[in-house]
Amino acid sequence: MASRLTTFIVVLIVTGTLVAGLIVGAQREDLNGPVDLIITNGEVFTGAGGALAQAVAVRGNKILKIGTNREVKRLRRRQTVSIDAHGATVLAGFNDSHAHLILGGLGLKQLDLLNARTLDAIRDTVREYATANADRPWVLGRGWYYEPFGTSLPTRVLLDSLVPDRPAFLIAYDGHTAWANSRALAAAGITRRTKDPKHGRIVRDARTAEPTGALVESAMALVDAVAPQPTREDRLQALRDAVSLAHSLGVTSAQDLDSSPEDFNLYDTLRRSGELDLRVYAAIGAEPGITSAELERLNQLRKQFPDDPLLKAGAIKLYADGVVESHTAAMLAPYANRHTTGSANFTTVAIGPFGRHWTRSSMPPRSTRHPSAGGGIASSTSRRSIPQTSRDSRSWA
Repeated sequence: MASRLTTFIVVLIVTGTLVAGLIVGAQREDLNGPVDLIITNGEVFTGAGGALAQAVAVRGNKILKIGTNREVKRLRRRQTVSIDAHGATVLAGFNDSHAHLILGGLGLKQLDLLNARTLDAIRDTVREYATANADRPWVLGRGWYYEPFGTSLPTRVLLDSLVPDRPAFLIAYDGHTAWANSRALAAAGITRRTKDPKHGRIVRDARTAEPTGALVESAMALVDAVAPQPTREDRLQALRDAVSLAHSLGVTSAQDLDSSPEDFNLYDTLRRSGELDLRVYAAIGAEPGITSAELERLNQLRKQFPDDPLLKAGAIKLYADGVVESHTAAMLAPYANRHTTGSANFTTVAIGPFGRHWTRSSMPPRSTRHPSAGGGIASSTSRRSIPQTSRDSRSWA
């Protein structure tokens, strides 16, 4: 049954007919036109909370009819593709509400630490990848979790023991902290004298002030700037790989957050070539300190992709603050285990122009925020309220 379910989900995705989802209210009463796809003898989940249906008819990317086999078979036309589900489950494609498609696609060919939940597993995974990819000048990867390192962040000393021969640069699962070995720090020129960048922190040894290897928030860019960068074709292929993976999991639409103008160019390239068969609603990324002129340029990008069936730009994404694990989420009171209240990327005054611009241009706000003061700053633009601080709260990003 599981294999048949997967088969039919993939068939529906490839044909591009059930991307919208099986919603009864989406049915149309116009039954006289062409019908592209009919699926019969299925267990059709409608999402309406009632009994399962037997069959479904599709026109383009709209659900035309859900009902019994007899009702739906009447709509068959000469050009209609008919599929017998043989009792398999037929259900809507899933929507991923927080995706980074290009970045995730690139990560598919890098070191993946998402399944390494202990320190020993991290050690083994890093060593095995470095050995298997000895020809790569850098070891790049992502996905490590904070928990295996206890109350501290990972250090260059540990990573040096795992990758001693070349730079290694590994991003945490949440994208807010990086772990670099000594060679990566040296390539970026990071020493005890290097100043912390705005909205970022180079974690240092309390006694010597030497960098420990952990880079928080914008400090990650110091190493990223000297690491090997993917080409445009690399990024295009990463997008293809991400779409393929999404399809294999039954994901037919995604909200991609923090998209750049270059990302939109890649999406549009695949859309024009017919390769973008995943619906993408892309939120445009905006950095702290963005000017009104830059904000207007982002608004022009939104107007360029207003409401295409496959690609739409709308929201602007802001990083209100950091994350709890690295003590960068802005809090109303100091953390229980560190004398800091974190750091907010925006004040209520600085974020005000975004709210006014959203009102004028109908660009909805989308902030990466936490149950913290930073989340309150984002909220106060529209609701004038600050939620309660939680010392044990987790990142929502």
